[in-house]
Amino acid sequence: MRAFRPEPLGRAQLDQLFAAAQAAPSWCNVQPWRVYVTEPPKTQALAEVMVAAAKGGFPAAEVPFPIEYPTPYKERRIGCGSALYTAMGIARDDKAGRYDAWLRNYGFFDAPHVAIVACDRRLGPYAYVDVGVWLGYVLTAAQVMGIDTCPMASVAAYPAALRGALPIAETEVVLFGVALGHADPGAAANATRTTREPASSNVVFCS
Repeated sequence: MRAFRPEPLGRAQLDQLFAAAQAAPSWCNVQPWRVYVTEPPKTQALAEVMVAAAKGGFPAAEVPFPIEYPTPYKERRIGCGSALYTAMGIARDDKAGRYDAWLRNYGFFDAPHVAIVACDRRLGPYAYVDVGVWLGYVLTAAQVMGIDTCPMASVAAYPAALRGALPIAETEVVLFGVALGHADPGAAANATRTTREPASSNVVFCS
């Protein structure tokens, strides 16, 4: 979801969500995810910091984003973006509209909560796999609980701004954020639906 209503989730509900995700498996059970969850008014204050950072500086993600996407990933990425901008009624040549839509990432789409997710950088990239498994648990548990979400790699582009507002240690690498709340059902962006390739596009059986 890319637009949220303002009412916050209860602390008990958030506790339940992250307790469910804590059951995620990890290599040697190291449980490397470090999660910083905001509540109002901290969420809005952090959003203001992040929007200012996005307007004022170049991205510097600690885990570099891909520069180019080769086939077939390029086509899937283009299809995803096309679906989103079509749903929002933003034309391909509408640079101002696209910029405003991009900037909304850093306002967390007006969600009342955002979870900033990091892990100990000393564990190396295999720990990122563990954090990805944990994220899957978060998204699944949220769906069951009626909580709407939006995972966002975008916020990892400005780790210095995040560290200035949250107690993220220098020994931790910032990976992504997750907006949390209840979606605005009337928002055009929330009508976006992406497609999936058949499993055979990704899975090879060997015998």
